Amino acid sequence: MSVETPRLARPDLRNFTPYGSAFRQAAWTDGISLDANENPYGPLIDGEVFKELNRYPEPQPLALIQRMAALYGVGPENILVSRGADEAIDLLTRGFCEPGKDAVITFPPTFGFYETAARLHGVNVIAVNLERRFQFNLAHALSAIKAPGSVKLIYICTPMNPTGGVIERNEILDLCEAASNSLVVVDEAYHEFSDQRSLARDAADRENLVVLRTLSKAYGLAGARCGAAIAEKATINFLRRLIAPYPLPSPTIYAALSILSPSRLPIIEKRIETIKTERARILDCLRRVPEVSEVFPSQANFIYFEARDIERFAQRLRARGVRLRFRPDASPNGVRFSIGTREENDLALAALGADLTPEKRRLGEFVRDTNETRIAVSIDLDDAGDIRVDTGIAFYDHMLEQAAKHGGFSLRLACEGDLEVDPHHTIEDCALAFGSALRIALGDLRGVARFGFALPMDEAGAQILIDFSGRPLSVFSGEFAATHIGAYPTEMTDHVFRSFADSLRATIHLSVSGVNDHHKTEACFKAFGRALRQAIARKGDELPSTKGVLA
Repeated sequence: MSVETPRLARPDLRNFTPYGSAFRQAAWTDGISLDANENPYGPLIDGEVFKELNRYPEPQPLALIQRMAALYGVGPENILVSRGADEAIDLLTRGFCEPGKDAVITFPPTFGFYETAARLHGVNVIAVNLERRFQFNLAHALSAIKAPGSVKLIYICTPMNPTGGVIERNEILDLCEAASNSLVVVDEAYHEFSDQRSLARDAADRENLVVLRTLSKAYGLAGARCGAAIAEKATINFLRRLIAPYPLPSPTIYAALSILSPSRLPIIEKRIETIKTERARILDCLRRVPEVSEVFPSQANFIYFEARDIERFAQRLRARGVRLRFRPDASPNGVRFSIGTREENDLALAALGADLTPEKRRLGEFVRDTNETRIAVSIDLDDAGDIRVDTGIAFYDHMLEQAAKHGGFSLRLACEGDLEVDPHHTIEDCALAFGSALRIALGDLRGVARFGFALPMDEAGAQILIDFSGRPLSVFSGEFAATHIGAYPTEMTDHVFRSFADSLRATIHLSVSGVNDHHKTEACFKAFGRALRQAIARKGDELPSTKGVLA
């Protein structure tokens, strides 16, 4: 049976027979696996994720491929999962470049592994330097393709590492058209932080375009090593024949599936927005530092700048225990500043001599996973603009949104729950996760008002008293005639506020009266939000307790 192979593949590998891995499929759950020389006993390590480490994982895990395909807007047949983008770079070099004959093009300063992989495999490297201020020149790239020797791979990193600039997608597509006998490999490792349109969908339809993506940067899985190559079907099938057996360890597959689950993505998006906001702030700060000679625009999760006296900069950083990346290969006084948390960024900026106005943001993130629900919550008590809730129960979404809106803080909460069983688990666990994230955001409670509130809702009235006492207690008074409002059981209202009290470690007294059960329930959540607005308000820096502790 003939196997489809891309036209540009190495001739000696066109009929390459891949290693024959023992067949492994995630759906294989009811059989006995005695086919892969595995130890029948699980490892002596505690934790659900480690239970199956005695078994080989799927060589190309279908569930992960499907999730990444959906994320990048391509078909599963267009995805190869790999140990980071690095493994894909190595595979492309091995699969398409003949040692001692072919060449690759890079555009320095750029990611060094493109050249490393080429040198390891005896492949020539043609370096086409970026212009002043690190601008890409399409004409220079086209001239290099015409140089003696066969150019098989053209590596383009956008946003560029280490400088953070971008290369326009139209220029890349023009390069693909002009270089029909070369494979254009576009490394989009930092794409999530940019405003550019991805070339992933173009790669799925073009013979000579490959896009590399990774979960290391935007998704926080640098230590798990999980990436992907995106290309047309023949190229992906060819690379699957070359890749090592079982490239992704089971914990990596588990981590990737977890981070790409619907309950996690809203929090990932929020983190990306926070990094982009910090990037803009740091750019502004660096431009006002006298010893910084030039700051380059960035669409990545780092900023590249040049110092006037690099040795003095280095001494300052060492004295403050701050590590930035010096890049003399890019420019003699070049420094790359990877964006961290606001507190980390402030320490680095202070070491560089920036004039800062310290601001402590009250942020809280919490993840709760059980056999019944998977929940992720993000709260920013100092930002009132962003509220997104998805529990699968529309009325409950509305109630939590009301609490955040009237509380004056941002909230992202997403849940995957067993609603086919009953809404109970989802409602309870979301309340527990909400309260836990709020408690984290409050920190040590210094400088908060601590107490608050009452609110009418048409003919209904809700009265609530709240105290961040550190002693969980919930007292609820009220009755509902209706059993449900939409899919939301009214009997859960008392339970929700008890869950809030438990996870927030607060005392909550709530009473509600009226005629319309929708109004009564909404009054409870609005009053809760207003009470929180009052209680979380900043009031100096003292702990609001004569005991000196809230516990």
